[in-house]
Amino acid sequence: RSLGSLRDRAGELARACRDKDGKMKKLLVETEKLSAEVLGLRSQSARLQLQLEVGASTRGPLGPSIPPLHPPLPPPPPPSPSQVQQKNHRDIVAIYRTHLLNAAQGFMDEGVHAMLLRILRTQ
Repeated sequence: RSLGSLRDRAGELARACRDKDGKMKKLLVETEKLSAEVLGLRSQSARLQLQLEVGASTRGPLGPSIPPLHPPLPPPPPPSPSQVQQKNHRDIVAIYRTHLLNAAQGFMDEGVHAMLLRILRTQ
């Protein structure tokens, strides 16, 4: 081949590389955008799942209403401060476990991610 044809071919290859680099950058931007959307949807899904679980545990089983066999019991005494603290602690640990499990599975709420970054910066 002649030197001129090799130079032409090198120019064509350089343009093709630039075109491919441009396409790769566009695809990378689109991939990052889609990843952010997926993260948002996963965090929304996890939040809805947690709300569903909390709602199901507070409602009780669904079914036909059955008349009570005994008269209603008097209301329980108000919880002591230590019982309230223990319940709050259990709730916090349950939420923490849920977030940790979601993070381990690749689902992390944006707010949780921001809080973890803040914690890491303070250490």
